This record gives sequence, C-alpha cells and structure tokens, in this order.
Amino acid sequence: MATTHEIVILGAHHGGVNVAHYLLRHIIPPLSKLTPSVSYHLTIVAPNTDFYWNVATPRHLVSEDLIPGKDVWFSITDAFARYDQKSFKFIQGKAMTVNPTTRTVTVTKSSNQTEDLVYSTLVIATGSSYASPLWQINEKDGLTKAEISRVREALKTAKTVLISGGGAVGVETAGEIGSYYPKKNITLLSGTTRLLIRLSAYNSAKAESKLRILGVKTLHNLRVSSVRKNEDGSTTLGFSDGSSRPVDVFIDATGPRPNSTFLPTSWIDPRGHVIVDPLTLRTKTAGVYAVGDVANYCDGGIISTGNGIAPVCTSIGIDIAKAAGKEIPFKQKYYKGIGETQFVPTGPSGGVGQIFGWWIPSWMVWLIKSRSFFLSMARPAVEGGNVIKP
Repeated sequence: MATTHEIVILGAHHGGVNVAHYLLRHIIPPLSKLTPSVSYHLTIVAPNTDFYWNVATPRHLVSEDLIPGKDVWFSITDAFARYDQKSFKFIQGKAMTVNPTTRTVTVTKSSNQTEDLVYSTLVIATGSSYASPLWQINEKDGLTKAEISRVREALKTAKTVLISGGGAVGVETAGEIGSYYPKKNITLLSGTTRLLIRLSAYNSAKAESKLRILGVKTLHNLRVSSVRKNEDGSTTLGFSDGSSRPVDVFIDATGPRPNSTFLPTSWIDPRGHVIVDPLTLRTKTAGVYAVGDVANYCDGGIISTGNGIAPVCTSIGIDIAKAAGKEIPFKQKYYKGIGETQFVPTGPSGGVGQIFGWWIPSWMVWLIKSRSFFLSMARPAVEGGNVIKP
C-alpha cells in the first residue's frame, strides 16, 4: 500500500521558498525512485501570497521611481507553477501551535478557519518580526504594501523625520532619505553607544560621518519609549531620557525578533531562536529542521540564510532515506558562515562594510550593494534560481 510522506514548510520568504525549490528539484525526485511505494508531498504555509525582496526596502520606501514595486514583489504561486501540483500545495495562513507528539501543526488560514496539518518532516522558516511591518511580512503582504505607501507619501511633505534603530536597516534608510530629501531634518537613534555594532568601531564612525554629510543627525544611547499619533498626522515620541518631541514621520527600524512563540519551548533558546546543529541545521527532534533567522545558527542576513539551504535539505534527504532503510543517495552538505561580513549603504553613492572582518572601501560597497540593493537576485530568489544546482 502506498504511503504519503508530508513535508510541511512554515514560512515563504528567503529560507522557506528556497528550501521548497531545493527539495522539489534535488531531494524528492531521487527519493521517489528510491522508495517507489512512498508518495512525497510538500506544503508551504505562510501569511503572504507575494514574495517581497525586503533587502531593497530602504530605497523602495523613499520613491517608487527609484525601485518600482514590480522589481521587489513576486507571486509565490506563479514561482511554483512549474511543479506537479499534485505534489505541492500552498496554504495562506499562520502556524499557531505545533504538537510534536501527534506531529501536527495547527494553522489559522486567511479565511479564519483552522486546519491541523500532519507532518512527517517539518521545516521551520518563519523568520523574524520587526516593530514595523515595513521590513518583513509577518501578516498579509497587503499590510506591508500599505505601510510602505503611507510612509512614502508622508515623506513628501514632512519637515522632520526620526528613525529609531542603529542597525543596517536604520542606517540604510537614513542614508536613502537624506540623499533623496537633502533639506529635511532627519534624526537617527542608535539605541546604543554607536551605529552598526556588528561592524568595527571604525566602520561605525565612518557610517555616522557619511550620514552627517547628508544632513542626518545621530543620537546615541537614546531609545523611543512611547509613541502617540496626533490628529494632524504627526507623531509625538517619548524617549528613554524622559524627553519628548513631535515629528512628522517616525520610522521604527528596531528588531528583529524570531517568530517562534508558537513552538514548543524546549525547541528554542533563551533569545527565542530554534536550536539547531550549526552544521546540518537538524533540531534535536527527529524530522524537524530550521533555516533562516528563526534559527540560532543564522546571523540574520540573506547570505547566511542562503548558505543554510543545501545543508538543511541534504539533512532531510539523508534522514528520510535512513528511516526507510535505504542506501543514502545524498552527500551531506554543511553550513559555512561568512564571519563578520556586512555591506551597509549610506546612500546611493557608497557606504561602509567588511568581509570576514576586513574593512572594505566605500566604492566596493557601492559595487556590491549600494548601486542596486541586489535587485538582480530578487526574481531568482523566489523562482529558485539560487538552487538550480544541488
């Protein structure tokens, strides 16, 4: 009698989408030949029906002319139309709970109906949440699109802009707004002693200097403690030092926090990340895996997420073959980190960055990221162009 092996992937962004493509192309076909009595089926569960190239948000947020929506938004179902639809399913919804005893995921679908999915293999790729929906889709994609449009319109007439968050997202956004709107009063809160704490102190100081040239004022050791919307459309902000002030546009770039609250507490570490083997991305629970910035191996970047695709997928293939008592047709691939590597544009002309901890000049940051925010990688990211080869 034929049996079905159900692979459930939670999340449809950089990690979830590419795990699905890799499994459908490189893992499931040889497994199907190896175990002809088993039917393999893959289900993606995610609240978004569109894939968002959020890497480009800082520039896309400033103006549709700089980066049009068609270059950053792509249909997920269209990207998977090439596969046999009998072996693939997309469910628009969010995972609410996971029961490891019964191997079920309870999903609340877009229709507000709930469904229990039984899994044989579970891949957690739910990513992280920011305080603002601008940077990541954690609800329906329409919420992110609407917020981008709202902020973009508000920037046109705003005189004062305050950005909270001194990481890459905050710095890049400040640089893009300062470059496009040079006459606006722009303030960036680092929240700590310096900007870009993942980079060297030299790069932090360099980023602040570049932003200063664009008219961006940086304040350190100051955080937003309260937010109040005013009738005139402005926002009154309260700060950690007890002061307050109104601004025309407030952009919250703080975060991210892993989307893992629906998981068993034994699966996650004190910071909320799913605990995985740092080389193979297996969890301690058989048949459960995690990839991307919800997992504790990842540094939060798309490169780190991408470098985890082959390891997690080969782990899945090997484990399924082992459980079936078959000869393993896959070679285990291992995750390799990229060290202290980050590229942070401070506007369209360049930025700061380092590779494996080594400083790189502004022109190289422009060449790598600042000139286009990796737009050439956007469509391949959703269509599986990054995992054509195993």
